[in-house]
Amino acid sequence: MSVIIRIMETRYHFYFKNEVRPLTSITLHKIASFECSPGDVLPQVKADSFALYLVSKGRGIYTVMETEYKVIEGCLFAMYPGTEIKCQSDTEEPWSLITVNFSGADARLLLSAAGFQPKAPLRFLDKKTAELVVNIYAAMSSFSRQSIYGTVQNTAFLYTLIATLAKSSSWVHADTPPGWTGVIHFQKAIKYISENFYKPITVNDIASHVGLTYNRLYRIFLEQNFVPPQQYLTEFRIREGCSLLEKRAGSIKEIAYAVGIEDPLYFSKLFKQHIGLSPTNYMKKIIKKEKGGIRK
Repeated sequence: MSVIIRIMETRYHFYFKNEVRPLTSITLHKIASFECSPGDVLPQVKADSFALYLVSKGRGIYTVMETEYKVIEGCLFAMYPGTEIKCQSDTEEPWSLITVNFSGADARLLLSAAGFQPKAPLRFLDKKTAELVVNIYAAMSSFSRQSIYGTVQNTAFLYTLIATLAKSSSWVHADTPPGWTGVIHFQKAIKYISENFYKPITVNDIASHVGLTYNRLYRIFLEQNFVPPQQYLTEFRIREGCSLLEKRAGSIKEIAYAVGIEDPLYFSKLFKQHIGLSPTNYMKKIIKKEKGGIRK
């Protein structure tokens, strides 16, 4: 007996397939709106996350890595983590700001699609886009309570904000956004570092994994993070070393090996260069701080 199998003919009412790139994560940290007095300087001197600031009123100066940008009403400026910044309100027309801070594996990639680059962190919005952005920020501010619903909803609004900016940016949408390829290579490189820093990997290993030459990888790191890949790798290892020292995870020699540095003396030298203390003195400082907390 033969069996006839009928292939179902699907009649879609709607169909969308992501053929650009899977988005892995974006994490909302905070949303705020505030007014500044004439000449006020925001206390932050080094950004610790990504952020988008909208000037809802007034004007001021945004300084990034010693480059000054004059910012006026309707302007949106981006912050990148680890960059030295200064935000100063105008003395005659002090600004009012609305901000959203976020992080995530795709944060830099999405900012690129939205028309921002570390060396071009400013966008002057047209009237229609500015109105949409203000409305999205207003929708975000309606969820001030700490709740899973508010967090999920505002994260959705954050994606909407970035999508709105991406739609209105100057690149032709049939093409890859400016810097997108570089950001993808950068994300792939830092992911490789985070997963392999404990091995004696080199910048050449990273470049080989990403599929780039050493010089191309070097340029991408300067474009995306303002530091060369070797410095990024070293600083990553030192941060991990600090974490292990704080956890009492072993001797200095064992911790050096654990972060991919085979020479403990070299590890100690690098550690002091970046932290200002030797690993031993860093441990003493941590212990002293902990004992002080216990006495309190």
